[in-house]
Amino acid sequence: MDWRRRLREDGFVEADGFRIELSLDNTFMDLDYIPRVLFYDPPTGRWHVLRNTIPKGKTLEDNWDNAVEVLERIAAGNEKPILDDVAVAKRFTEFLRRLGDST
Repeated sequence: MDWRRRLREDGFVEADGFRIELSLDNTFMDLDYIPRVLFYDPPTGRWHVLRNTIPKGKTLEDNWDNAVEVLERIAAGNEKPILDDVAVAKRFTEFLRRLGDST
């Protein structure tokens, strides 16, 4: 199954210990939830939050579609991932590209 479809249907995609999850976040007192992408990086043993802007959709499904579109742009090299560590960002991009190569 295509990684994009799996991510949309299951909410996560994983391989070789790496994992990407779709999540929701709210900002402080705001009752409105915004889409987030989480990345588990085995070398650090930590979860990292992708800080790229993900446009808010009108529905939950729109939010997920927008998150996947951001990931597609990163995988294609049209956008750089914003993460807390350059090495993590590099592994994140490599992981997305491996997912694309495996479909």
